Amino acid sequence: MNKRIVPVFVASVIAVIALIILAVGNMIEKNTPSKKQAGEEEINKLFLLYDGYTEDEKGFHFDNAVKAPDNQVAVILQNRLVRDRALIDENGQIYLDVEFVQNSLNSRFYWDNNENILIYTTPTDVIKTEVGSMDYYVTKVKNTMNYVIVKTEGQKVYVALDYVKQYSNIETAFYETPNRLCITNQWDVTADAAVIKSGDKVRVNDSIKSDILISYEEDMEAVILETVGKWSKIVTNDGYTGYIKTASLKNKTTKTYTSDFVEPEYTNIKKDFTISMAWHMVTNTTANNQLVDLVTAAKGLNVISPTWFRLNDNEGNFSSLAQSEYVTRAHLIGLEVWAMIDDQSPDSDNKAIFPYTSKRERLVNQLVASAIEYNLDGINIDFEYITADIAKDYVQFLRELSVKCRINGIVLSIDDKVPEASNLYYDRKEQGIIADYVIMMGYDEHWGEGSGAGSVASLPWVTAGIEKTLTEVPASKLINAIPFYTRIWQEDGAGNYVDSQAVDMQTAADKLTANGTQAVWVDNVGQNYGEFSAGAQVYRIWLEDAKSIEEKMKLIRTYNLAGVSAWRLGYENPDIWNTIIKYTN
Repeated sequence: MNKRIVPVFVASVIAVIALIILAVGNMIEKNTPSKKQAGEEEINKLFLLYDGYTEDEKGFHFDNAVKAPDNQVAVILQNRLVRDRALIDENGQIYLDVEFVQNSLNSRFYWDNNENILIYTTPTDVIKTEVGSMDYYVTKVKNTMNYVIVKTEGQKVYVALDYVKQYSNIETAFYETPNRLCITNQWDVTADAAVIKSGDKVRVNDSIKSDILISYEEDMEAVILETVGKWSKIVTNDGYTGYIKTASLKNKTTKTYTSDFVEPEYTNIKKDFTISMAWHMVTNTTANNQLVDLVTAAKGLNVISPTWFRLNDNEGNFSSLAQSEYVTRAHLIGLEVWAMIDDQSPDSDNKAIFPYTSKRERLVNQLVASAIEYNLDGINIDFEYITADIAKDYVQFLRELSVKCRINGIVLSIDDKVPEASNLYYDRKEQGIIADYVIMMGYDEHWGEGSGAGSVASLPWVTAGIEKTLTEVPASKLINAIPFYTRIWQEDGAGNYVDSQAVDMQTAADKLTANGTQAVWVDNVGQNYGEFSAGAQVYRIWLEDAKSIEEKMKLIRTYNLAGVSAWRLGYENPDIWNTIIKYTN
């Protein structure tokens, strides 16, 4: 071999060997798992124990964030880290934000921000406590805890976890370093679970180069949130959310969450007959004398609801047209009396009443006292001007009233509009639990200029309303209310709204007859319809009559409803009762 070639060859071999060693080293480096442990700062960020962080579609950003105070506790709810935090005090007592409790754990906790009272309502008791107190009152019986039940920090109100657990179907576990609280609040649901073997590493991200989040000395159970390729995202029993190689997970199974918590039983009054009810519009005490005349033709009627009570100030008081003689007379002819209270007075403002515990109490106590004084069988709530911002206060009023009605054997019925996006905040689901009956007012589909001309209660609209309500209210409690009235609509030649007038059945039919118009049946509305012109005006009428009412009455059997109610007594043709009784007797 040429002596000059040997050095070149040797150098080339050395270079190749070096490249091989480098390549092998890189390969080893690439496939060697990181041994770096995630630091305290990184872990605190993973648990969102920082203030001032931002969030977007790319994730969380902590550029200007600062570590949260040491008394802050991360919350893992049903295996998911939530943004809400708890507090832990110097005695180790954990406190939850009352809004988090209401929205995520138990909606029956109610905070009165005006009178600083926390209330929890059971089927039989209204339970109260105040800020800074260890005492709470079950109705009027005093009880004492060994910790402060409610605290405030800044603008937030916190309630002790142990107090919440006393009334809620939840299980909790607290862990330190970092402070975190795991809460289970969903039961009879399943999750994919597995075991992390001792020594296996849970990492921050789905890479062997990612920092080690946690490694356990003993086997640890985890729930598998998702699996992508060779990695699974998991949450451990002690609240860490991270990644582990799917092959490392052992003993995979389906976990079912079960609880032995006993929910309180809401007992209700259920009549052993189909409800056939009508509202009696009473505007003065003289109108009470019309009862017998109005119900003479009402075959099968078994409940009368006189419009006796009306909120009349901002303190929880109401006017009354009640008379004992009326109730006695009604009972003698076989009618129960469920007196109605409404919020139609310009002298009262719901926003000045329902958010105040003392005013709700006054209203509840006076209603129940009136029911007892006049020997009423029931109370009918017809508050149609509740707004979304006081919906929780209104529902709390219903809870508190239901307790007193339940104890005193008074039927509680609640009137609701047909469910629509604009009124879902009335919380029909809770009403369906606490009330004896929920009445869907199946009318006012078209009511005036805002709605334009149309049927007061078309059959498809009423049917859809019943079906929506039944998703929240049991059929055995749902009463469908029908109209004994209709509207005469007046439009100009271009079809623009001019006027509308609510009239009784006979007046509407006479209007068509007087103008030489024969009504025709419209299948997709479920009503007879007629129109006529007078000068430049067009009059349109969707009739309520025996045929349209029968179509609505059929819905009672179709959906196994509790019965029917009608607005209002005296607006019907007498023969209507022959139709109604076929479906209620």
